Amino acid sequence: MLAYDAGVNEFVIDPRETGFVRLDVAALFGNGHLVVLEIGSGKGRFLISGATEQPDVNFIGIEKSLHYHRVIRDRVVKRGLTNIRLINHDAFLVLRDMLPDASIDEIHIYFPDPWPRKREQKRRIIRAEALGEMRRVLVAGGSGIYVTDHRDYFEAAAPVIEQFFRCERRIPNADDPPRTNYEAKYREEGREIFEVRFFNG
Repeated sequence: MLAYDAGVNEFVIDPRETGFVRLDVAALFGNGHLVVLEIGSGKGRFLISGATEQPDVNFIGIEKSLHYHRVIRDRVVKRGLTNIRLINHDAFLVLRDMLPDASIDEIHIYFPDPWPRKREQKRRIIRAEALGEMRRVLVAGGSGIYVTDHRDYFEAAAPVIEQFFRCERRIPNADDPPRTNYEAKYREEGREIFEVRFFNG
């Protein structure tokens, strides 16, 4: 397993350098606190606010876009947050090859690319092979959340999630604070938001 070396990697894990080896999550953070995984962290609104408000919770953010990865990295540095680790790579490969069994307490997936074209839909993160990996890495009793503004993606994704987890479909209301920049923007535009909360066991 790959442990964390602050002197070498700071808080960024780069599988292009280390290879796809299993992470030792407790060693990665130097503690045994709860671990929250965000798939597709965008500009880092959820990660930054979560890590700031919950200093005793560990956060892992996977973001494929190098540009957004750098935006988050700079924000983490500016705020001196020590409970975030970042990975700039394809989320499915990180799930499958880097995260150990029962190592994650929560999974958050906000506004993933819907890949609307038929031939591209196999790239969606909400698909059977990815959900199988999510179930593997979640602890017993762990939970997750998937949020989208894309009705077709929601209607296709929700039944697949329900094959793997106990689920609750819901529509966020005005009392739910926006969790990402996209959500804040879409709510202002009056777009519908769809949500599935899922539970492992």
